[in-house]
Amino acid sequence: MNTEYIELTPLVPGQPLNLIKHTFGQPGTGRSAYLQAGLHADEHPGILVLHHLTELLSGYEQQGKLRGEIVIVPFANPVGLLQNVLGCWTGRFNLADGENFNRQFPDLNPLLDAQTLAKDTSPAERVQAALADNQPIDTTSQMKHRLMAEALKHDLVLDLHCDSDAVLHLYTNQLHSERATRLADALGAEVVFVEEFAGGQPFDESIFRTWKWFADKEYIAPETIPFSVTVELRGQTDVSDELARQDALGIIAFLAAEGLIALDEPVVLESDKTTIYPLEGASHVRAPVTGILSWHKKPGDRVSLGECIAELIHPDRVPGSARTFVLSDVNGVMVARPVMKMIRAGQRVALLAGNEKLANRQAGSLLKHF
Repeated sequence: MNTEYIELTPLVPGQPLNLIKHTFGQPGTGRSAYLQAGLHADEHPGILVLHHLTELLSGYEQQGKLRGEIVIVPFANPVGLLQNVLGCWTGRFNLADGENFNRQFPDLNPLLDAQTLAKDTSPAERVQAALADNQPIDTTSQMKHRLMAEALKHDLVLDLHCDSDAVLHLYTNQLHSERATRLADALGAEVVFVEEFAGGQPFDESIFRTWKWFADKEYIAPETIPFSVTVELRGQTDVSDELARQDALGIIAFLAAEGLIALDEPVVLESDKTTIYPLEGASHVRAPVTGILSWHKKPGDRVSLGECIAELIHPDRVPGSARTFVLSDVNGVMVARPVMKMIRAGQRVALLAGNEKLANRQAGSLLKHF
């Protein structure tokens, strides 16, 4: 394992800030994979998963079983890790400007459009030239630039996240539905959201859209576009050695199936539990009033259109007052819900996956800022 420290502009004088990058295998000897965790710095399951994964990969490397290059950035957001307010990690949003750390990654497409390079310039060289033309000054933008520059070198890109209280689920583009299904099967995930254009420039889509530009211009075949996926590793409290090792072994199985690791036993990933849902069918159910949630459903439960999934109790009303019902607006499954039970009016109380596209869900604005 080779470890590299990628220096970022300090936030305060005298305080160094770095991204840590571990590289396994030999670059250029085969296909490659990139994995990162903690881009939302208050989401910690992925950090422990990558800790277990580095231990496993070290063993495979010593045994000579690696057939490609695997790069790991164990915590992708040192800026967010500095944000601890009264004992609580607040690493989803940048406290300096309120920006979601997984939004507004560089959009290289306008820079690619403006290039006047020679016709025989390779796509990889074009990408590096576009990155060179987009040199940010502030620390957070620089961090996003460094992460994207590394991820764009690889065939497989896995960005590890989690939700608040949730089942394991994935987000990817429609082109890579089949590969995402195999990854879901390796991890035991039953829900995969797919979209053509989510919007908001999250990390995984920024990688995909960069390479899709080349496919649209017929520089590369669509099937050669690198696979990029967001993996939601259950909820924020689902952090344990047992779960982390289980997920790390699932990733090992996927990487082996992709030809990056030679295992003693061949890996066959055939999904019989995973369901593909359109991201346009993902419902972010909001609380109609302020109150305390009493749940009828939990993540992973099936839900039906019009079914009551929770009740809101009003502590400011007299005993015996009517409760407010929270109803499902899809036929599908509950994917996530908040950990906190006191909910304000308008706050998201559930993420539901439905098979049908919803009228209020439009391509280009499918990701919420929360």
